Amino acid sequence: MPHRAPLVTLVARTLRLMPKLLDNWWVEFFDRLAITRVTARPVYVPDKGPDVDWKPSTAASVPRPDLLKLRADDELKFYQSHGAFVHQLPLFASHLPFEANTTGIVTTAGAHNFGQAVSLVLMTRRAGSRLPIQILVDALAPWAELVCSSIMPRFNATCIPAQMGWGAASRHRQLPKFRRFQWKALAIVASSFQNVLFLDADCLPVRNPDPIFDRGAEPFTSTGLITFPDFWASTTSPLFYKIAGDLDMPPVAARATSESGILVYDKARHADSLLLAAYYNYNGPEHYYPMLSQHGAGEGDKETFLQAGLVLEGLRRRGVYQQPTGWMTPGVGVKKGYWDVKMTPSVRGRSEPEKKWTGILIMQADPVEDYRAVMAAVEKVKQTITTPAPRPSPPSTETGPSLPRRTTAPPDEDTFLTDSRLLSTTANLTLEHDPRRRVMFFHHNGVKPDFTRITDAKSRMVAKGNRGEFLRMWEGPRWVIDEFGRDVEKELWEDSMGVYCQLEMAGFGELRGVCGRMREVYGQVYV
Repeated sequence: MPHRAPLVTLVARTLRLMPKLLDNWWVEFFDRLAITRVTARPVYVPDKGPDVDWKPSTAASVPRPDLLKLRADDELKFYQSHGAFVHQLPLFASHLPFEANTTGIVTTAGAHNFGQAVSLVLMTRRAGSRLPIQILVDALAPWAELVCSSIMPRFNATCIPAQMGWGAASRHRQLPKFRRFQWKALAIVASSFQNVLFLDADCLPVRNPDPIFDRGAEPFTSTGLITFPDFWASTTSPLFYKIAGDLDMPPVAARATSESGILVYDKARHADSLLLAAYYNYNGPEHYYPMLSQHGAGEGDKETFLQAGLVLEGLRRRGVYQQPTGWMTPGVGVKKGYWDVKMTPSVRGRSEPEKKWTGILIMQADPVEDYRAVMAAVEKVKQTITTPAPRPSPPSTETGPSLPRRTTAPPDEDTFLTDSRLLSTTANLTLEHDPRRRVMFFHHNGVKPDFTRITDAKSRMVAKGNRGEFLRMWEGPRWVIDEFGRDVEKELWEDSMGVYCQLEMAGFGELRGVCGRMREVYGQVYV
């Protein structure tokens, strides 16, 4: 087997921040989280929040579920913990480490799902992206270590061992054992990039995401934070808004819940909201996750990121929080808001004989196209509203009485940057998305795109039809080619065979039979 450079050496080429500074940062990070941690009893929600599909027309009549009850002393502990963490944010956020003016893609992976991260890297490059990729990794199998050291560098992708990030902190204090949902916030914080596109390992870009960060491109230029919607209406407990600082509770129809498999951050502008999201996740499994979802669909980290931005904006408007901006770049850099993508996601799957239909993936929109479509809809609304006319002169007997004045104000585009409730003014319009730029991401929440498990029937990577023939993962290929101008699924198989059929991969027992099965399926389905 060829010599492999240690991951530490490879990572050193990517992370140019001084190791001592990073060590000190992580000690401070976990110290501040530990000192302000929630000491209330674990949150107990007796029932399950309703799974209501989010549509402004139906969500408007849905009351916010109020299933969570806390004892007075526990509520006080939440309130004090949250307030203490927010109070320290201006100082804490002012030295969040990152390499200024850098942009890249970040994901996380471990021994159980590294094959998904391989697919993500391959599809990102096929889509045309040239952004560097950082993969925060936990324990890895030997074959994955080989991929990290010998194959990923060819794709400008770097595996970063988690212990490199917070090794000093773990020597300084006892750290909790992080669960899968908690890794996302840690990965974004740990990344050396200033501008981050975070993708779950099972989320594949099928169009080039690089233009999201182009100079002047909206909505990133004006906000620095982009989130993507899920299918359901919010089930966040009213208690959350109380303990977060007695904030106004938004109506259920204000926005859909978040689908946090895709996040876009400018860590300079949103250092404080990112760290608040990290606080929610640090205290997530027993406290904030059930509070933010009340056991509604997809409970986990999904609501922590956008809610952090909403909370700090709400506190700023109340005059009790001053956002730290002293270190930001003058001009565009001081603009701050958030954009929650308005185009609702859609599902793709395949028909299988026994299960009839299996959901494979969620399709999420290109945020640049989404912004363009919403702004076009706002312009249409403006054209239907007559702005107030100047006060007329007293009526004369010749012209008769004046017409009543229209006082309805047109929607303001800037309001969309910090308050999505204005969506109600355009929700019933058909957003005219450009079909050539509509979908950008395939989030494989149903069947994971992990070719290392292709010989495992339980993975459902491979399925057969009524005549015993192999089926495509995404059905088609006509709709795929019509949508993207190329057979994206075929490209994924070809590039994956280029990795798993290399001679140096054949010696790993867990990959036995993978290359042969891939070639068998490819020969029947894609040739």
